[in-house]
Parts: sequence; C-alpha cells; structure tokens
Amino acid sequence: MIALELKKEKRTGLVAILFLTGIIGALYVFLNYKIRGNTLLNMPLDPMDVLLTQLYGMIMVLNMFAIVIATSIAYNMEFSGFAIKKMYVLPISMWKVFVAKFLIITSVFFIAIVIQNAALMWIGISKLGSDKFDMGVFLMFVLYSYITSLPVISFMLMIASLFENLWVTIGIGVRGFLSAVALQSDHAIYVLSHPFIVMFKPAIAMTAKSDLAVALIAIFETVVFFVIGIVIAENKKSE
Repeated sequence: MIALELKKEKRTGLVAILFLTGIIGALYVFLNYKIRGNTLLNMPLDPMDVLLTQLYGMIMVLNMFAIVIATSIAYNMEFSGFAIKKMYVLPISMWKVFVAKFLIITSVFFIAIVIQNAALMWIGISKLGSDKFDMGVFLMFVLYSYITSLPVISFMLMIASLFENLWVTIGIGVRGFLSAVALQSDHAIYVLSHPFIVMFKPAIAMTAKSDLAVALIAIFETVVFFVIGIVIAENKKSE
C-alpha cells in the first residue's frame, strides 16, 4: 500500500514540494546568517539559543505552509474524477490509504527537516566552534521541532480526507496559521489544543531547550487526529 501511494503522491508533486521545502529552508539559513551573522552573534543570548531559535522562525513558517499544501493535495487525486468512490468498491481498506499517506508525508518531511538542520549544524560547527556548539542540544531541538510539526500534519490530512474541494482544505490551513499567529503569545494551557500553535512553540521560545510538556501534547494530538482520520476514512467507505 505504501509503495502504491508513493507512486501516486510523486505524481501529485507532494514529494517534490517537501524536498524543495528542505532545500529552500537550508538556503534561507545560509542567506540569513550571511546577512545577519554579526548581529545574531552579538545578541545577549547563549550562542546555541541564537543559532536555533532566531533562524528557525522563518523555516517553521515555510514548513507549515508546505505541510498545508502537501496534505491538501494528498487526497486531491483521489477526489479527482470521483476516483475515491471507485476505490470504495475495491477490496481496499481506506484506513490503510490514510495511514500510507500519513507515513509518506511524515517521512519525506523528516528528510526536509534534516536538510534544513544540516545547514544549521554546518553554521554552528564552523562559526561557533566545537566549544560552543552543543550537539546534544542541537539534536534534541531537531527532534523537538519535528515532533511539534506532527499535529499539523495529522490534523490537515484528516481535513483533506473530509473535503473534496482542494481550496477548502487550504483555506482551513491558512486560517489555522493566522489564528496561531494571533494566539501565539497567549500562555494559557488551553491554546496548546491548537495544533498550529504547538508547531509555533520552538520558534517563539527564547531557549533551544525542548519543552517536554509541549512535546507530549504534540504526540497526544497527533495520535488523536490520526485516529479520527482513520475512523473518518473507513466510515466514508461504508456510507
């Protein structure tokens, strides 16, 4: 199922979009540091905090929109020409289709994250020096930024499976981003129920240290949206 879905998603451009996001993010890191390098290094913060939090903000926005687009087009081919209705009569478990799409998106997105952070690592090692560059903190931040992105992926893929109109799904994603921008400064615990705000957390923090509570909430939300998506996918076939 995963191999079949991968062939389909390559045709939609989903894989290319996520790979391109990784490359553009890495280029942004290099360009931003070239322009603002001296300013960043002179900030009254720990060098690792400056390297990771100050450069990750725009990368996070880029990643968020890439996720919205990738998840939106993941089901677009299925709805085109009523293909998904034809699949309903085949001996195919639709929940497995949803799972395959999720695994493909999360896997390719992880590669994009690695590409982007390889640029950060190069800058950290070459500019900060081995005495100031903390590999442990860096690797934990990479994992943290990836985990906090997963709720948006599972939520948007769930939404994509619900609406046949591509622009409705993208519109919900854009609204999610805008509402997260408006609420990101709110420290109330309930705002973390918003998956887009969870993804914002590494970018708006003043420290590169991971927040275990946020990471656990991200994992919980990912599982919840993932399970809901599976139930929706299977129930739509039985309608």
